[in-house]
Amino acid sequence: MSDATTMTLMSDALDVPSSEVLDRLRHFSAAALRTALVDRGLKVDEVAEIVAHWDDFRRDDVFVALLAALVATVERQRGDVDAPISIWSDLEEGPSGRLLYFYLFALCAPDTAQFLRAAGCPEPVIERTLGDLGRHADIHRRKHGTTGVDAGWWMLVTLRGELVHVGSLQFHSVNLGVGTLSPSPWFGADEIAGLGVGFRHGDPSVGVHIPEGARLGRDDLDATFDHARALLGSIWPTQQRRLATCQSWMLDDHLAMYLKPDSNIIGFQRRFTLLPAWVDDDGDTLEFIFRRPGIALGDLPRATTLQRAILEVLETGGHWRARSGWLDFDGLNITDV
Repeated sequence: MSDATTMTLMSDALDVPSSEVLDRLRHFSAAALRTALVDRGLKVDEVAEIVAHWDDFRRDDVFVALLAALVATVERQRGDVDAPISIWSDLEEGPSGRLLYFYLFALCAPDTAQFLRAAGCPEPVIERTLGDLGRHADIHRRKHGTTGVDAGWWMLVTLRGELVHVGSLQFHSVNLGVGTLSPSPWFGADEIAGLGVGFRHGDPSVGVHIPEGARLGRDDLDATFDHARALLGSIWPTQQRRLATCQSWMLDDHLAMYLKPDSNIIGFQRRFTLLPAWVDDDGDTLEFIFRRPGIALGDLPRATTLQRAILEVLETGGHWRARSGWLDFDGLNITDV
């Protein structure tokens, strides 16, 4: 998809920015930009490039309007976990598109930090959460050799204040069947009626996301879930049963045919009860494992058991699946209402 098409889709989905937002953007100095990007996991030369392009960016009325619309939308939606999340292609045809989400992050992250702080989120978790910008920049550089933000749309989830990075994993507040990132397909109506509280449309839940490089050993995950239960029970309190859900290729039970029973991925799977339905997910699986867009299967590396398994299935006409799974998050002492 061309950048022009993506930008049209973005503009159609975003708020019309107020004059206040436009003025704030135009008066955001290079010094303020540099300060906002410090300690976000970026390399020194990346920060220098982002800051150096800022004046050129602000002279482009189209990109200024798009950035202002993104800022306005993030600020209106912050705290509204039911607001839809648009998933756009990254803008790769010029520096302004590649650097767009860095500017959005710099303008919005201070208020996101304050929002999380007001909810009782501790500073180390806030810093770890906002430091995810650097990880997305690292992935972009590995894929494209340029400065940019991979999966830039994901920054909106972070900046809206509905996601926190705790231990090895990211946790996202979502109401089942309402939020865009709610697992789908989910249980049918008759199954939900039998399962009851926690599984219903609109019930609060915690989405579990697995960032690249996550430590998935048993002890790491035990500590992560223990910490997350204590923290999220405080900052996202509930008085009813709440599930944690995950939808990922890592929950594809076919992996058990290729990986050892004591592998970390299989151990992660076993924490969840899998739903019977799934969606084919070859593209995202290849993306996560290889980060090599546009490369033919035969040219991808086969250095690990996992890499060989992924390619063997695809080359023989099979598919990898995004399965959904659930586990009880807050424990069983929550009142069912």
